Amino acid sequence: MRNAVIARDTVAQAAAQAILADQGTAVDMALAGLLAGAARASSASLLGAAGVLLGGPGMGLHFVDGRARAPGIGTVRPKSVEAPNDATRAVVPGLLECVLAAHARFGSLPLSVITKSAIAAIRESGPDAGTRQRLAVLEQFHRTGIAVLERVGVLRAILESVGPVAAGTFTPDDLAPRAAPVVSPIPCTDGSHEVAVPPRYHARPSVHAPEPLPAVGVESIVVADMHGVIVTASWLVAPPAIALPGVPGLALAALLPAPRKGVPRWRPGTPLPSPLPLAICRAEARAWAGVGISGHGDVVTLRDQAVSARLSSVGIDCSLGDDSAAASRDAVALWMIREASGDNVEGSMVSIGALLSS
Repeated sequence: MRNAVIARDTVAQAAAQAILADQGTAVDMALAGLLAGAARASSASLLGAAGVLLGGPGMGLHFVDGRARAPGIGTVRPKSVEAPNDATRAVVPGLLECVLAAHARFGSLPLSVITKSAIAAIRESGPDAGTRQRLAVLEQFHRTGIAVLERVGVLRAILESVGPVAAGTFTPDDLAPRAAPVVSPIPCTDGSHEVAVPPRYHARPSVHAPEPLPAVGVESIVVADMHGVIVTASWLVAPPAIALPGVPGLALAALLPAPRKGVPRWRPGTPLPSPLPLAICRAEARAWAGVGISGHGDVVTLRDQAVSARLSSVGIDCSLGDDSAAASRDAVALWMIREASGDNVEGSMVSIGALLSS
């Protein structure tokens, strides 16, 4: 299947499909869909987390890591209180850095074309007031890059609301510009095909590990272009932790567990292992399927509900969990398939399930 897009978010899908008319690659299409989907998902999703997994002829497999990070670099974090407010769950965003890194390394069209496609798809969807306000970020993004956050007052608002002066945890070091890393995914060979998923990040070994991250919604888009390149991307539908004063329509994402007395917190600057349920299948070094899961929960929940349900819908018996709600319509698995038999699909999905739950 070539020049095709699949996404549960119809606006993200429309933004990606519009790039086809400009002869864009799969990377261009996926980034347009990611920006459109994140801008309309919630007030915090544009300042949340994302990941882009891609592979194709002559380019190998790569993962662009836009995971959010724990704040507090270079400062002593306040002690936990009996009733912490939502601001203590806020994270350092990584989504926009992810888009910039993916575009700089793999993009084809100018970033202005990609952002305009996202903006047009959002406007045609009849956006609410908050989404229209977030369009101001996208309208300047292609000209200023990550400096757009300073231009529209986001960085100042963060430090004023959750910085040291406000007894918060965010510091200027947390918000310093950084490039999202481009790393190798984890490969798993099963017979004649290979499945690759994003790498894992764990806290440094310690006697007392931090609490697991709370469940959160995630949306995905899968794209295949005429050159055989497959890209799958995810963004978190993050709940807001704290609205930013003077920047309407934007909030920091609440992805950390609320701090509790006596319970270790995530180390400042640590990439948080947010659920980015993505995978690419290859056979003889040729990418033939991309998988992205949309739904709500942790990775295991998404795997059990989405992958099992989707495979069952196409007549493949692939039970990956005992959850009786595995056929839930609240989660879907998406994939592109070319020149592959049902056996390839089943074997690869089992491998994906094992990797996502490890």
